[in-house]
Amino acid sequence: MSPEEKNIKPTIPLKLLVDKKKTRVLAAEATSDFVNVLLSFLTLPLGTVVRVTKNHPGSIGCMNNLYQSIEQLSADNFCTKACQSILLSPRNPIALVCKNLKLNIDDTSNGKCFYCSNKYYCSGRKSHYPNTKCTCGGIADREMSEGSQPSDPECFVKRRTMCVITDDLQVLPGNPISLVKVLCNLGFSDVDQVEELSVDVGLDELLDLNSGVVCVDNLYRTVESLDLEWLAISKNEIINAGVLKQYKCKNHPLQFPDAKTISNLLDPRSPTGCDDCFGRFMEGPHLFVVSDNLIVTPLSSPSSISFLKELNVPLNDIEEKEETIRETEALALLKASLTSSALNNCFKSSGNQKFNKRNKISKIQNLPRGGT
Repeated sequence: MSPEEKNIKPTIPLKLLVDKKKTRVLAAEATSDFVNVLLSFLTLPLGTVVRVTKNHPGSIGCMNNLYQSIEQLSADNFCTKACQSILLSPRNPIALVCKNLKLNIDDTSNGKCFYCSNKYYCSGRKSHYPNTKCTCGGIADREMSEGSQPSDPECFVKRRTMCVITDDLQVLPGNPISLVKVLCNLGFSDVDQVEELSVDVGLDELLDLNSGVVCVDNLYRTVESLDLEWLAISKNEIINAGVLKQYKCKNHPLQFPDAKTISNLLDPRSPTGCDDCFGRFMEGPHLFVVSDNLIVTPLSSPSSISFLKELNVPLNDIEEKEETIRETEALALLKASLTSSALNNCFKSSGNQKFNKRNKISKIQNLPRGGT
């Protein structure tokens, strides 16, 4: 391959249907290559979504603040050096499928692993992160390929599948009936009002699609209702991609399902390389100040003073209130953090008492055996 060919960025052709008068995109007609890329969004860990979109217009609630806070925390707060990397560059549980996409926004899906250096004494133990402690006492520092999918794979949907994709990311069968329904729902009665426009979609355009949480929700519901004959892999692998066991938290209020098991995978968070899931990222117990927009700082007098100054409210208007995080509160906090300010929207109604974010400080304690 010539240097010129290496510099050519891959693209996927797409046919847009545009409103002539208002010059807005109504829908698109796409092949399986583009649909596969859209469905891969549902398998991406949240940390990856935040990382790859943070330099693009728009934001995902206040998750950017949380991501930046983890970046800025001292390594001393974490159980191992790999813990911070897991949070900032989490591994897609079906990375090998995404590796074969025509356009892949997940740069962690590189098919590389680090194997234990004691190759004559250890049965192929490996980690996605370098210098992980192995159960045999060695270190996983030999970089090798993890494996690959068959050549020309079908990824998520079968080849030669044509689809109609609405502006809010609903995926419909690629036939005239679907297109008629879309246009009628948008108030069109004459097909002459619609113009076709051919474009090439690259990584920059794809990254702009991750910022719409509501649209991704539509995409999820679309996959739930897809006929199985469309899909090249199990539907459950797409809508319940899960989390690799070695990267879960034992005491997390939201117990996400285990992803497809990867044999001989080490837990990068374990200082000893033990087989059992270590279950936490941070050394504990630690105390942190978490602001309403999810800026996390270690609890100390200087940080507390700075936080109080930023609030710019009279000290006698501030009071302390304890909250317990269970599954219901964790779900509410996650939803709020993806759409707007987090703590206020999650806890603004507690015990039938309303309180204002300008006169409350929430403190979250990282328990010794859990939490992110």
